[in-house]
Amino acid sequence: MSTAWDNARRHARALETALEAKLSSYSKLAATISRGPAGAGSSSRDVPSHEDEGVGGYKLVEEEVEELLGKLEQAIDDLMALINSPSQPPSTSMQHAAQRHRDNLDDYRRDFVRTRNNVEQALARQNLLGSVRKDISDYKSSLSSQTDALLQDRGRIDSSHRMMDETLNQAYATREDFSQQRSMLARVDQRMGGVLSQMPGINSLISMIHSRRRRDTIIIGCVVGLCTILLLGYMFGF
Repeated sequence: MSTAWDNARRHARALETALEAKLSSYSKLAATISRGPAGAGSSSRDVPSHEDEGVGGYKLVEEEVEELLGKLEQAIDDLMALINSPSQPPSTSMQHAAQRHRDNLDDYRRDFVRTRNNVEQALARQNLLGSVRKDISDYKSSLSSQTDALLQDRGRIDSSHRMMDETLNQAYATREDFSQQRSMLARVDQRMGGVLSQMPGINSLISMIHSRRRRDTIIIGCVVGLCTILLLGYMFGF
């Protein structure tokens, strides 16, 4: 029984050593996750190689820790089976050793549960922060789109204002041209009036020309009428 007991104890101690190392790695990974993405790169040397793949590697570590806990529990059950063997009554030291292994197993389980809870809380916090950052990013994108649309509308309004200003300037320039032409015609009329007032004979000459033109028009009309009557009389034999 002594040889079987010693082998079982060495196996239990080896499992405890492996479990302590795995729990230490799991605690470091939990600390890395708790620090968030900013601290993940700075502590990548503190975790095992299969954890360097990212935060998602914590599931693999959990499975390994759970497997070691199960193996240690089975090893302790084997020790208890040896102690309870009817072939030889157990000694006090064997009972104390088995109980010490059982206490260690309970401590490992508590550490594992506490670390796993910390990891789950850290991941939940990161997911929440990621959701908040996404909402903020979406809001900024929407606000930027609205700002761009407002800027485009403002650009179109400014363009319309410039076109209106150009049209008004053209209208003002046209009105100014009309005003200058009106002023020029008024000055010409004044000059013509001054010339007519300085030469009184021109008015009478112009009146005589108009009278003669009317007279010539009447004479031509009478001649044309008489010729037409004579032509009609000749044609119809009057």
